[in-house]
Amino acid sequence: MNQFFTMEKYKQVISDLMFNLESLNNLTSKSLDQLELAIAYCKQALELMRELVIIEGFPNQESEIYFFKKLKPEVYNKLLYYLAVFDMQSNLPSINPHGQIKYYKVKMKESLQFINVHQAEVQYLQCGFSHLDKSYFTRDSSEVPLPKRSEYYLIDEKFHTWHDHIFSEIMAHQMLLEYIQEEIMRLKKQKFSIVPVLKSKLTWTGKRVFLVELAYGIYFTGMINNGGVEIKTIIEIFERLFDVDLKDYSRIFLDARRRKIDRIKYLNIMRGALENAMDEFDK
Repeated sequence: MNQFFTMEKYKQVISDLMFNLESLNNLTSKSLDQLELAIAYCKQALELMRELVIIEGFPNQESEIYFFKKLKPEVYNKLLYYLAVFDMQSNLPSINPHGQIKYYKVKMKESLQFINVHQAEVQYLQCGFSHLDKSYFTRDSSEVPLPKRSEYYLIDEKFHTWHDHIFSEIMAHQMLLEYIQEEIMRLKKQKFSIVPVLKSKLTWTGKRVFLVELAYGIYFTGMINNGGVEIKTIIEIFERLFDVDLKDYSRIFLDARRRKIDRIKYLNIMRGALENAMDEFDK
């Protein structure tokens, strides 16, 4: 077996994944549909790696350690990261920036707690140690007591080692901390202030998806603050103004995008009604 050729295959999988993820980052911010696509890319890359490992194996222990210590975590940590961001964004409260900052700080504390619990592994990773590599990054290590093997190792012994998942989780949490810090800074710098709608007597009586369509229409045409306002802010205003819960607006928008026909049903209804009204005035 050509060891160099096999490793190049793994590196090509990683390179293709990075290209796909970078293309997503250049399009928009981390909306739920973008995150779902990123997760799919990571899963696909991980499955390609698994197939290569099972079919071709490793020529020696050194190659196996290098794969599970360096190459697999490059993909696995991104999968864990995007899954965590997706969960975070799905549950982000649609309230004022101060409330969202509090939510992000709770998530930051959770990541810091995980890293603190695994300080020994963090030190091993950051200091470039290698004295435990045989135990941590080979699949048939007899040095690992069965009760201490992680559930991930036992699920798929052909593609997991004792510590490749832990190391991937550590890296994912480190990326999460950077992401959370950026989100908090963005919210703190947000210039758009929301004027509370006190005891609004207006109630949205149409379908929620119609209101979401309207919100995204305003967002994508950039008619508020020259486009310098987040979709979350527009959604929040609509929630307060019309006394409606739109917390799952990203999911509603994604479902609308998946329709094969009439994806902007309400905007088409509005256009037709407006044109008919104008025609009536012209008579």
